[in-house]
Amino acid sequence: MDNIKEFNTADGNNKIHKIIIGVLIAIIVGFGVLFYMQQQKTKKIITDLNTATEEKVELTKDFEDLQQDFDYLETSNDSLSVQVEQQKEKIAQLITNLRKTKVQNRAEIQKYKKELKTLRNIMKGFIHQIDSLNTLNIELTAQNKQIRNKYESAQQKNKQLAEKYGEAADKVKKASVIKAINISVISYNHKGKTTYKAKKVKRFAVKFALDENVIAPTGTKKVYLRITNPDEHILIENNQPVFSYEGEEIAYSAVREIEYDGTVTNATVYFEYNEETPLMQGKYSVDIFCDGAMIGTSSVTLK
Repeated sequence: MDNIKEFNTADGNNKIHKIIIGVLIAIIVGFGVLFYMQQQKTKKIITDLNTATEEKVELTKDFEDLQQDFDYLETSNDSLSVQVEQQKEKIAQLITNLRKTKVQNRAEIQKYKKELKTLRNIMKGFIHQIDSLNTLNIELTAQNKQIRNKYESAQQKNKQLAEKYGEAADKVKKASVIKAINISVISYNHKGKTTYKAKKVKRFAVKFALDENVIAPTGTKKVYLRITNPDEHILIENNQPVFSYEGEEIAYSAVREIEYDGTVTNATVYFEYNEETPLMQGKYSVDIFCDGAMIGTSSVTLK
């Protein structure tokens, strides 16, 4: 009996041992499974974190590249230039905010991705506008060049026409000058007799004819005489009478009004010498002026 009881006790103990071992094995296996699952979960978290970190770094670089692309945009259009600057400021702020964003915040990272896509589309729009403006500027520049060339050509033609007109006008002006022809200078004494002795001369008579000129203006003409002694002093009556010649006021010896009708017109202009001092010996030059031009010259020598 004692042997049977001892056997039963041993057998029972074996069963308990087996159960305990089985439970321990189950616990060990369970812990092993849990450890493995936790290990896999940890690996996934690390992998996801690394991926998110890389994604954030890449996204930040994409924004920086886009910012650089905006820096390269050049336009002379003031309105477009302001818009470009606004977008550049916006990108700079997004980069600053993105760097502060945690990689675990997936929703926020997705928002930045959408913002990047929007900004790229805006960039494409700017490029299209600038290309269109550049094309328009090229066309306008070409048109302006054509217009400028036409304007310069017209200016050149006008200049040529003005030069031709000026030449023609100058020719007409020269052709319209009335010439004094058949000029002779006679000197008289106080009795009205001809003399060429300097100390006896009291009057000069300058005889000439205004030549025919079909294009010269007709009417009353003022004809001026300038008689110059051998010392090149002008002989004058009374005060210092002057008239305009080539933009200057010059003295004259005598003047007479002559009616001119475009045909040969004879005339005589007298100069009275009233000074007590006798005239000096030598050559006296006589210049005749009309309508602002010198129309003839002659001389007489007194002994």
